[in-house]
Amino acid sequence: MGRSQEFRKCIECFLCQDTCHVVRDFEENKEAFAGPRFLMRVAELDMHPLDAAADTGLDRKRTAQEEHGLGYCNITKCCTEVCPEQIKITDNALIPLKERAVDRKYDPLVWLGNKIRRRGQ
Repeated sequence: MGRSQEFRKCIECFLCQDTCHVVRDFEENKEAFAGPRFLMRVAELDMHPLDAAADTGLDRKRTAQEEHGLGYCNITKCCTEVCPEQIKITDNALIPLKERAVDRKYDPLVWLGNKIRRRGQ
């Protein structure tokens, strides 16, 4: 089963959200961190072959990183452990989304392009 198909098994019980210690144990993180359920949905959309977000100017990876607190996830897999549908939230959604966000942020060609663009201004 493909990763984005796996995420459709979610029954929206929000056990992953309730178990996530980043959300549960740190009150100050609640505003900054969207939590595993939301980020899994972002990953599902980002992985879908028909996703047209880039065509409309939406960069899901940047948005997940900067606006939804993807970096707060410290990959303890507690969300995956409690999922009644056995969705591998951490391995198949959060880690790949983090990897793609970092790849984009630290891509040498993107860096060079940004540098050249800034010089031209």
